[in-house]
Amino acid sequence: MKPFSVLFVCARNAGLSIMAEAYLNHLALPGVMAFSAGLDPAERVDPRALTALSAAGIETDRLEPKPVELFTFEHAPRPDVVVELGSGPLGTAPLWHHPARRLSWRMGDPLTISARASFAEAYDSLCQRIDRAMARVPAGRALLVPRRGLPLARRRFGPLLPALAG
Repeated sequence: MKPFSVLFVCARNAGLSIMAEAYLNHLALPGVMAFSAGLDPAERVDPRALTALSAAGIETDRLEPKPVELFTFEHAPRPDVVVELGSGPLGTAPLWHHPARRLSWRMGDPLTISARASFAEAYDSLCQRIDRAMARVPAGRALLVPRRGLPLARRRFGPLLPALAG
C-alpha cells in the first residue's frame, strides 16, 4: 500500500495547521502521514495551540512551523491532499512536483483572537472535521483508532482521499 500524505496549510503554521497535523498523526492510521506548513511561518508554535493539544493528550515536542516551500523540493514528502485552513483564501499556492488534490476548509483562525478557549474550540472543530471525513471513507480495512479520551475503538476505513473533500 502506497503511503498517503495530507499537508495542512495556514498562514502562519502556528495554530490551525499544526493542530490538524498533530491530531491526524495522533490517530496513527497505518499508511497515513500528516504534515503542516505556513505561507509566512511564525518563529514558534503559539503556546495556546500547544496547550490545547497537550490537554487532549497529544505529543507536542516535535511540532514547529515550516514554510510551505519546503514541500516543493524534489525529495520532500509529496502531499496527496493539500488542505488550506483559515477564514479566507491563502493566496498563491506553490507548484507541486505532482498534482495534489487541493481543498479549503474555512474556519476562524484562533491566532486572531486572544481567548485561550478559541484554540480549544478550533482544535475541537478540526477534530470533528477530520473525524467526519474519516467516517465517510468507504469501508476498506479495519483499524484501531485512538480517540480523544476514549478507549481504542474499532472503526472501518478505506482510502482517505475521497472523504477529505467534504
